[in-house]
Amino acid sequence: MKIRPVILLLLLLTSHLGLYAQTTRTISADNLDYRKDSNSYLLVLKAGQPVIASLNAFMAKEKLPGAYFTGIGAVKNTEVAYYNIDQRKYVYKQFPGSMEVLAFNGNLGYFDDQPIVHPHITLGAPDYTVHGGHLKEAEVSLVLEIFITPVSKKIEREWNDHFPELRTMKPVKDSTQVSGR
Repeated sequence: MKIRPVILLLLLLTSHLGLYAQTTRTISADNLDYRKDSNSYLLVLKAGQPVIASLNAFMAKEKLPGAYFTGIGAVKNTEVAYYNIDQRKYVYKQFPGSMEVLAFNGNLGYFDDQPIVHPHITLGAPDYTVHGGHLKEAEVSLVLEIFITPVSKKIEREWNDHFPELRTMKPVKDSTQVSGR
């Protein structure tokens, strides 16, 4: 009889890991619903699509030098992070249930010549509490509407020498800029 609780616990853990594994899969930009609209893009993610993997696929296909984005919608199986400066590491928290995306913004660039997303998200829970942080990954639960605006010069990131785990922007000052102008 003592074996049943252990089996139940294992089943719960493996089903949770299965849900999380779905959100970290690699996807193709061919499966994305988006259009170019003047100088920007509208990307509409549908239920079940992973947010960060979809943005990476979009960047890989469009090969933009960089961009900034904003969005609203609903997600589930969300993992967010807070960078603890004193400990010099990210602290992660998972939110399995569906939540409203009150704000989703960040930028798209490159790290080691591969697309990278720097996303922040604010989530509204069913009890009207609000949670937020750096988005590691989430699965769209209903729809997520993302407006993407390209920039003209490449956004590149590098490891931060003082804060492990952080990939911060490389210097952005244009070499053609003259001081005092």
